[in-house]
Amino acid sequence: MSRSGSKEKPDILTQEKELIKSKLSATTLSTTSSVDDILTSSDSITKLSSKLHSSTSDIAEEKIEKPLDYGKMDIYQLLDPGNHGGEHFKEKMSPFRYAFREYLTRYTNTQSEMLYRWQVKYRTPTRDKFFAYTSLMGSHTFFVVFLPVPLWVGHYHLCMDMVYVLGYSLYISGYLKDYWCLPRPRAPPLERISLSEYTTKEYGAPSSHTANATAVSLWLFLTLYLTDAFSVPMKLFLVFLILAYYFTLVLGRLYCGMHGVLDLASGAIIGVITFFGRLIIKYAGPMLKIDLTDHVWYPIFSVSFGLVLLFKHVRPIDFCPCYEDSVAFIGVVCGLEFSNWLIRYKDFQTVFQLNDNHEWYFIPAKIIVGVICVLIWKYVIAKPVIYGILIHIFRFEDYHVETIKSEGTIDSINKTEEFECELHYDIPKLDVYGRFFIYAGVPSTVFLVCPIVYYYLDLV
Repeated sequence: MSRSGSKEKPDILTQEKELIKSKLSATTLSTTSSVDDILTSSDSITKLSSKLHSSTSDIAEEKIEKPLDYGKMDIYQLLDPGNHGGEHFKEKMSPFRYAFREYLTRYTNTQSEMLYRWQVKYRTPTRDKFFAYTSLMGSHTFFVVFLPVPLWVGHYHLCMDMVYVLGYSLYISGYLKDYWCLPRPRAPPLERISLSEYTTKEYGAPSSHTANATAVSLWLFLTLYLTDAFSVPMKLFLVFLILAYYFTLVLGRLYCGMHGVLDLASGAIIGVITFFGRLIIKYAGPMLKIDLTDHVWYPIFSVSFGLVLLFKHVRPIDFCPCYEDSVAFIGVVCGLEFSNWLIRYKDFQTVFQLNDNHEWYFIPAKIIVGVICVLIWKYVIAKPVIYGILIHIFRFEDYHVETIKSEGTIDSINKTEEFECELHYDIPKLDVYGRFFIYAGVPSTVFLVCPIVYYYLDLV
């Protein structure tokens, strides 16, 4: 739907209001206000979108076979990025980028009806809860908390490898999401089952959950193949767990209405590429006798390379929050590389004393203490320290103060029509650097601080 002038809005609203009234009545939505109040209130679109998204659970229970009429739902479909017509993207993209996107839309424009019928057929309340909660295994908060666990029980290199494949699979998938600007499957008719509204506001393809799961699963399979620490029955059991993790996370994206087949296929390809990329770099370097970490300038190179990746990131057309995840994980990778360099350059051996050759209760004790250390850094220490340094020492402008004083804020700079998602706006450099260094501090806490804490608590 192309953006129209204000004179056309009353006609559009009149037509769409009647349609939405009938949909709301048919699905017996419970609300304390009338439909007219919802449609005319200042936060009407937020209320309307959430009610319409939740209404398909009732439709699923009734096993309705006839799909909804997509053509009459632009009024709320445009709240999600990627759903505008071709002209919206053509005028803002290069010819090659636009042609690439148009080629891929043939796979996304027809996916919603098929996925809707599949969701209606298999949905149950139990499965809803199962796939909603297991989807958290693909969130960056889950990775921040659980990725350090291998290190804390003595598997230093496994922890590093996992950070690399996760960080770069997420960056590449986020880059392509913003480059292609492809929509998620339409909701409605689908219902998006998610514990986080944040993730529903991203573009569709490729699926970062699938990219992460593919890269991680392949690396775990490789690790199992190379180790002699487990018996054959135990290896088979661990293979089963890895496969269960993979298919639960990937198929859950279809079940939850968050992704289509193109999204999953492209995400899996990115995961495979990331896996082989890490494999080549890890084993080709020693064979060629190349080790950049031996040089004193390596931390500067690592941080500079990470910031180049972030500031040369493609600009999406509509607002999409996946860039923030890219900033976080590139920060984690750079923090990991700095910590690894410092450990080797300064011969910091405490981290290598972490192992699992203790009583069983040492492992949960180290995990609990380690998680507490990470949470203290991320949620108590990091933001005031990092932002204080950036603002008061490096003189970054504190836009938070400026926008509060002015009439306009970042949320209104590139505001589109009331019934559309926002256009893309640049995140202030203060927030990019701030988020980058906050997350860079996470692996530094894990690799440098936690071993010292364990030492004084007699956990090593």
